Amino acid sequence: MDVFEAIATTRAMRRLDPDRSVAEEDIWRVVEAATKAPSGGNAQPVRWTVVTDAERRRQLGEIYAECWKPVHDRYASAAGGDERMSRVLRSADHLGDHMGDAPVIVLPCSKGGDPASVFPACQNLFLAARAIGLGTTLTTVHRLNEQGVRDVLGIPDDVTVWAMIPMGYPLGNWGEAQRRPVEDVTYWDAYGEARRRP
Repeated sequence: MDVFEAIATTRAMRRLDPDRSVAEEDIWRVVEAATKAPSGGNAQPVRWTVVTDAERRRQLGEIYAECWKPVHDRYASAAGGDERMSRVLRSADHLGDHMGDAPVIVLPCSKGGDPASVFPACQNLFLAARAIGLGTTLTTVHRLNEQGVRDVLGIPDDVTVWAMIPMGYPLGNWGEAQRRPVEDVTYWDAYGEARRRP
């Protein structure tokens, strides 16, 4: 798959097929791609906690669902009557109810470390997953109960759990997400200085 096609069509896939398992070799392949991302000082602080055990996934799903409730309320209030935002919220609600059903949950963790070494690796993981037909999405609402996540997975208190990433075969379709035109979000040489693209 062309890298620009992968970038354009890698979008949040929150509805994953709970009955279709992901091959262990595909998990290794995607996580290995994540490890190839830039890392400040080549420190490579990220440790990838991959959860396929059904009981642990169920427990993580319960934690995620509890954490999602107050976040849902904030988004619902902000959405008002906007149908596009309401559609996104319905998708996020589905994940809130079904995180534990994802065949795989990946958690990037690090002791200390700079998020600049974490999130490029997550993007590599998303692109690699997309290239082999797996859906993912970046979530951080678990951080409202990060200790609960640590307890389920035996993660030490001095390790940050940066994200919870469900992974599996998507039930939705690949395609480009709607984005603002690049000319509307790009400034040249000074903040607010727009330029028309030739």
